[in-house]
Amino acid sequence: MSSITESFTEQPGVPAKKDLLVAGELNMDLIMEQVQGHPELGKERISEGMTLTLGSSSAIMASNASSLGLSTGFAGRVGNDLYGNKIREILQSRGIDTSHILDTPGVQTGLTVIYTIGNDRGMITYPGAMDFLTAEDISEELLEKHRHFHISSYYLQKGLREGAAGLFKKAKALGLTTSFDTNWDPDEKWGEEIFDILPYVDVFLPNDDEAMRISRTGNVDDALAKLAGYAGLVVATCGIKGIKARTGNTLYELQTVTVDSVDAVGAGDSFNAGFLSRYLKTAPIEDCLKAGVLAGAFSTTRAGGTAAFENLKNFERFGSNASPELTIVEPDTHQN
Repeated sequence: MSSITESFTEQPGVPAKKDLLVAGELNMDLIMEQVQGHPELGKERISEGMTLTLGSSSAIMASNASSLGLSTGFAGRVGNDLYGNKIREILQSRGIDTSHILDTPGVQTGLTVIYTIGNDRGMITYPGAMDFLTAEDISEELLEKHRHFHISSYYLQKGLREGAAGLFKKAKALGLTTSFDTNWDPDEKWGEEIFDILPYVDVFLPNDDEAMRISRTGNVDDALAKLAGYAGLVVATCGIKGIKARTGNTLYELQTVTVDSVDAVGAGDSFNAGFLSRYLKTAPIEDCLKAGVLAGAFSTTRAGGTAAFENLKNFERFGSNASPELTIVEPDTHQN
């Protein structure tokens, strides 16, 4: 893995770079809270509440990363419509540079309808403009203005997938550090082209199910072992079980913390934001993982993926009262 400190050393007389560039999908989320039974054709279901909020893995991560102190830019596409304008407005209110969010003529902004039942959820997404973001929309000049490059929701972004490996390679050549979260593959093909991308990824951030499907393995430990042979650090979020991570032959396990959860929308994205908020400050991996776990857990205390971070004093209080338990297994105490 690249030397973080070396990558982030500023040059005298050179304009300061933003911490983070996120390239990704943009949509609003319509959350139907605690639906009374799974939706069925021809039948109506009642929900206990409704929230319209900023959606998309990429935007939730960027918003929370900015709230946690990272100067952040976003590259994406929206339609010239009410939802597109609202997304820009929300991101700008969080201090995010939206100058590289492009309008896509004749196409609507994406929307995801989420319904929750107990602690589970289902999702239906209209991709809209998110299909039209391509690698050509992310110039070398734009990359050079940032220290770190991140892509989320790889499988949802049909236009970006073909050029993703080249983008990561270019970012590394320009001295940026990188992170990558594929999210779920709606087609469930889990193509092997991911392994063309991972050699240019410093931090790979799947969940446990995604990690096993991408690696075609039967358990998280085997998935981490395979994926860590390609990416610098692999972190698998495992829901209420916490996280497992691996870099080289060193393993990390971290328990989650108990919270009064409203919903889990954006919890993984919030983990990514928390992790990067420390990673880009050159913190040790252990601190990055703890920050990620705390951010992921805290995000579930409000509906949607970003509302919890509107009051950082609450997050600071939450963090001071919670201490995730970390276990590190060094190379000489386990088999490869």
